[in-house]
Amino acid sequence: GIVTFPNFAHWRNRLQIALGGQMPVSKQLPHKWYNTPNIHLCTIKDFKVLCEELGIKVDTFAALNSNDADSAPISILPNLLGEIALTKFSRKT
Repeated sequence: GIVTFPNFAHWRNRLQIALGGQMPVSKQLPHKWYNTPNIHLCTIKDFKVLCEELGIKVDTFAALNSNDADSAPISILPNLLGEIALTKFSRKT
């Protein structure tokens, strides 16, 4: 399967919470916290742990910025610099 999700641990989200004290609203997270569709926000690290716990193999992973671009810094620190995660996965055999 393929899943994509906004990375809640992106540095802009962290900064907005730290300085503003409120849940972030951005292009990737466009709703106020109380008005979101039925979604579960997570970080890239949370998702990788969930896959491991459920016995899911991550075949391909990419963290992207708002320009849908991958870069060396994002590859090194995906949980901090990636705005969107894109994962192709399958069951472990």
